Amino acid sequence: MRIYSDKLESAIAKKLEPVYWIAGDETLLMQECLDNIRRACRAQQYDAWDLFFADNHFQWHDFLASANSMSLFAERKIIEIRFQSARIEEEARKILADYSQSPNQDNILILVTPKLESSALNTKWFKAIEAHGLFVQVWPVDIGKLPAWIDKRMQRHGLQADREAVQLLADRVEGNLLAADQEIEKLRILTGASLENRISVNADIIVKLVADNARYNVFNLIDSALLGDAKRTLKILNGLKAEGTEILNLLGMITREIRILINIQRRTLQGQTLSSAMKQEGVWQKHEEPVKKALEKVKLHELEFMLRDSREIDLTVKGLAGGDPWNKLSSLLLNLGGARLCL
Repeated sequence: MRIYSDKLESAIAKKLEPVYWIAGDETLLMQECLDNIRRACRAQQYDAWDLFFADNHFQWHDFLASANSMSLFAERKIIEIRFQSARIEEEARKILADYSQSPNQDNILILVTPKLESSALNTKWFKAIEAHGLFVQVWPVDIGKLPAWIDKRMQRHGLQADREAVQLLADRVEGNLLAADQEIEKLRILTGASLENRISVNADIIVKLVADNARYNVFNLIDSALLGDAKRTLKILNGLKAEGTEILNLLGMITREIRILINIQRRTLQGQTLSSAMKQEGVWQKHEEPVKKALEKVKLHELEFMLRDSREIDLTVKGLAGGDPWNKLSSLLLNLGGARLCL
């Protein structure tokens, strides 16, 4: 069976499955899924725990030995296997599929991997495992849903925050769930909040107690620009500038993105599908949606003009052209998302 991570707790409360597979890239949510499963297992006397790391040196006979071994004290056991990659080797596929069809009733097997590609979810070996266990998909929290996620989490810690306070905290941590969790925990400790002693929190308290943990980086910057999110784009750009990021480093990455968009546009004009064009230009899966959005709004000749603008910014940084290079870069990024605004 397949569920999302927010349904795991209720699923565990009904019964324990012989096999759990947790897949995703959000560290905090992955860890909480693991904690929930382990806690439920220990409540039912699965007291032993074998942990394996499936790297290049891992020997699968070690797993089989653990899975088939009998304890002198007849202990029930958790067997946890953590994979470094979502690509599962042929030997592992066969062993896990075979084990899942006839699991040791004294064991709970937990598999932990990065996010799986959709193609893997339709394979026979994966479905063989899924049919006898629970596959838990862990997705990042969308920026738009982050305030609701923060509000719910604060309430669980006895913190009652107004809308302005929740939004301010969401802006400060910008998608960094670990940072959000740490800041909520800090608020709980500093205010003395608990489920028995609920504390109201407003924006002033957030400003005083919460650090700015927004993860500013060039990949966030480019995605925001391509999606046409002007407010977030400028916020990230200002953050990078404040951190002392070299403008030419940013410009190099942005110029590379423009060239990729130009190449994709040319391929599609020649009759190639957008999906095929993106694949040939090396667009990774998480980046596909921003690229699609930008290409819906920006034409080939406009991208070629942007390439000229990037050269103008390069000359400005080097003192060979007038103006403020950061303002020019802001304009370039906004135009990249379909805006027609020059700052």
